[in-house]
Amino acid sequence: MLLITGGSGFIGSYFNEKMYTEIINFDLRKPIHPTKHKYIKGDICNYDELNKTVKENNIQTIIHLAAAHHDFGISEDEYFKVNEFGTENICKVAEENNIKRIVFYSSVAVYGDNKKPSTEEMTPIPSNHYGASKLAGEAKLKKWADKEGNQAIVIRPCLVYGPRNTANMYNLIKQIDSGNFFNVGKGNNVKSICFVENIVEATIHLMNTDPHKGFSFYNYADSPQLTSKETANHISECLGKKKPVSVPKFLLQIGAIPFDILIKVTGKNLPVSSARVNKFATETYHKAEKILKTGFKPRYDNYQGLKKMVEWYKVIKNG
Repeated sequence: MLLITGGSGFIGSYFNEKMYTEIINFDLRKPIHPTKHKYIKGDICNYDELNKTVKENNIQTIIHLAAAHHDFGISEDEYFKVNEFGTENICKVAEENNIKRIVFYSSVAVYGDNKKPSTEEMTPIPSNHYGASKLAGEAKLKKWADKEGNQAIVIRPCLVYGPRNTANMYNLIKQIDSGNFFNVGKGNNVKSICFVENIVEATIHLMNTDPHKGFSFYNYADSPQLTSKETANHISECLGKKKPVSVPKFLLQIGAIPFDILIKVTGKNLPVSSARVNKFATETYHKAEKILKTGFKPRYDNYQGLKKMVEWYKVIKNG
């Protein structure tokens, strides 16, 4: 029996489809997408709810997806409450119920703002509360995994995209489709991304093949590693649109000022802001060679994955 925290979400829905074992989805909200597996409403920050679910369902493995991860509207305290304290609860429940394996989705955000591509050999130096809280969660898991017989498999994904996702990549596709998107400067900065089906299958691969007890961790990103301009141009091609025009970064930042003011006044997360301009222009290059050395071969490259997501976008747009 397998427990998936955050199993009702985007990535969780693919685990529900691709795994043959019986699954319990433990989440604050009901599954958005149809599933044959059981759902139990619960909060990882509530030890009693979590422990009761594990005891009553004879859980043997936990896939820990639940997280505070949005870019907007989350306080430092909330990040650490969910990503550190919530993970600590997972470890305590595992120890209480003699569970020997936990799979944890961390993030490449633990590496911070690197000047060169990240690898697993790098020392993590987070540059924001999200990355710091994920690294703190990893530390709780490592402490648990250091006990004899326990196995913690940590996945550090870059931006995950694919059909059913309505976050960053969806917003980019929507903006390009509307004609209101501009490439930031030359757009030569690499933005590592990964297709949801690939990362879920990579995780299952590790669960089936990784012999290591203790604590192991893997970056995940798909190839080819695309620049921001290459990603936008390929999406445009899939949409049948003209390639976006490139505009100097400082001009886009000036144009974003009215939106920044609106965000501050209304408290709403708008699709245009100087923070979004800066984020799109930042290089986030993360290598994932370690997981490939285990024998995993992704079924889709990024061109194919983006095409699949754009085709899904067209379907829901035309409703």
